[in-house]
Amino acid sequence: MSGISLFILCAALIAFIGNQQQPPDAHSSAHESSQPQAASQPSPPRDQTGANRRIHDSIDDLMSSDPVLSGSDVEVDVDDHNVTLTGSVESHVQHQRVLQLVAPYARWRKIVDKLKLE
Repeated sequence: MSGISLFILCAALIAFIGNQQQPPDAHSSAHESSQPQAASQPSPPRDQTGANRRIHDSIDDLMSSDPVLSGSDVEVDVDDHNVTLTGSVESHVQHQRVLQLVAPYARWRKIVDKLKLE
């Protein structure tokens, strides 16, 4: 009986975490997925600097409010092609948590992991 309860708890936790980690532009994915794959690059030129700043701020907010990352020193740099993670984490768990928080942005940017374990 406790195995079933544990399974249900884990499934609920995974569903909750998945809903919390949607990137800011997730609502546009349904519209983009209906377009042909050839149009996967942004159609109209838009202010990449503004988009980069929004992504940076969103990731920064996620990491600064995450209790697992307490004591870590992670810097995020976002450009038109990459999200670069530099700095240090205290454990493998913190490293995995950083990657988990940044993963939703891999759709738009390559994740460059330069974190060091201390």
